[in-house]
Amino acid sequence: MRYQFANRQASYNLTINFNMMKKSIILLLTSLTLISCGQKSNSNDETGNITKIYALEDYQEDFNQMIELLLKKHAQPYAFTSKESLDKLIDYQYNKITDSITMGRFIWICEEVVAAIHCGHTVVWSNELHKLPKSMVFPMNVRYDGSKLYIMDPKNNANSLSAGDEILTINGVDVETLRKEIFKHLPSDGYNESSKKENINYYFRQMCAMFYDFPSSYQVTVKHNEKIENIKLVKAENLDRTKTFLDNCENNLCLNTDLENSTARITIRSFAYYKKQLPVFKSFVDSCFQHINESQIENLIIDLRNNGGGDPFCGSYLLQYIADKPFTYFDKSVKWYGKLKKPIQPNPNGFKNKPYILINGKCFSTTGHFCSLVKENNFGIFIGDETGGTYTCNDFSKNYNLDNTDLMFRVATRIVKTTVSTLTNKHGIIPDHYIVPDIDNYLNNADTVLNYTLHLIEKK
Repeated sequence: MRYQFANRQASYNLTINFNMMKKSIILLLTSLTLISCGQKSNSNDETGNITKIYALEDYQEDFNQMIELLLKKHAQPYAFTSKESLDKLIDYQYNKITDSITMGRFIWICEEVVAAIHCGHTVVWSNELHKLPKSMVFPMNVRYDGSKLYIMDPKNNANSLSAGDEILTINGVDVETLRKEIFKHLPSDGYNESSKKENINYYFRQMCAMFYDFPSSYQVTVKHNEKIENIKLVKAENLDRTKTFLDNCENNLCLNTDLENSTARITIRSFAYYKKQLPVFKSFVDSCFQHINESQIENLIIDLRNNGGGDPFCGSYLLQYIADKPFTYFDKSVKWYGKLKKPIQPNPNGFKNKPYILINGKCFSTTGHFCSLVKENNFGIFIGDETGGTYTCNDFSKNYNLDNTDLMFRVATRIVKTTVSTLTNKHGIIPDHYIVPDIDNYLNNADTVLNYTLHLIEKK
């Protein structure tokens, strides 16, 4: 069911945008391939080192180096996978290494081991994955809806395919098998799959290339105009992703108000405002709540969807404005952040009612921490999908380069958790109202989560 309120939000629209230096660390917090496979176009068709074949002993040495770092440096490598199971997987993946595999296939082998420890902050990647030629990447924008895969933008294949067509197979492999295999290579915190659902869609083009060991072409079986067709795809010249309703806040920090319905929406797509950038975030939050108080707004929506995390001082600062009692942000076991391990008082100019907080699987790291404290203390009402992060994660990460292939390996070395005691570390924050946009919502650019929230406010 869709709820349309476009005609009723007219009275006042204030958007506050702050330019800031974007921190590349946010990409590191999502996924091994997610950070490695940018969406930028590549004008040359050189494969770089991704198809280079190293000596067998080079691969073996780097694999063993990665495993040694993983088991010695990681904060809790056996938290979700037993030592016996992890050892079996390590041996199994090691035996896949031969003297004929490419570096790209070696990365794929390493990724499955790293993903098995269920830590979204621990990843392996190569900058070569930024340089994939257009002939290797999957040439259309697509999206999984459950086990089915649909075209969002056919790109250069628009003469034969349309947005909304269902893809049944790619290069002879059915899309559900493909989805399950890619999931094995996507890291996440605990047993959370909502983050994998989001990330496989966002980065499908490159993940697909990795699965097929960087092919030179793609052939699909599709359901087009109610007919099953086999089509060899043309490579895409424009690799830009399809924008959706979640791209409505260009600079990560936006405020929209509807005075007629006494509703404000604060959109925060990132908490990555570190050190000298922190005042930018604080100034934005201060101005939002000043305007909300001056306008006597009764309903507040905080949109945190796609917020991959950042500085915990941002999360704690926002929390002060919606808290109705003192709270302590971090557990005493957390290193540093002394101010966040002491009781924090609510801001006297904070919002007096419970806000509606919009979440999805890309809410990770600090955003998971923030949401856990809201959930534990009943500071707000969650709407959307399970978050990708929860009350605890592993970070204080260190970067290493494997000696022979020069692959980057990032290892989370410490446990970072909030003062929450009632939630699980196996899953993210579960929404009070579970609303997930389907493929029709994305094709029609209909924000069903926001519309549902506005419907709740109207009913209230």
